[in-house]
Amino acid sequence: MATKDTFEAFVSIVRDKIDDFSKDSAQPNINIVRDELKEKFDELVKSQGYVSSDEYKVLESLAKKLEARVSKLEGLVKQSDAK
Repeated sequence: MATKDTFEAFVSIVRDKIDDFSKDSAQPNINIVRDELKEKFDELVKSQGYVSSDEYKVLESLAKKLEARVSKLEGLVKQSDAK
């Protein structure tokens, strides 16, 4: 668990530093570097099992729908067994 917390802290620090660096710089090429770093960083994060907040929200919504369907099916099975 400590490794996960450490990794999350590292992710947060790196994102903040990239954002600060890109905002302070007036060079147009910094956006290209920032985008490339973000791409590579996102790939690294996803390879560690993390997902973006948008992806998380979609997965959470799907999980809730599936839970509702399973509960409904369980109810139908109980009704069927009672007959």
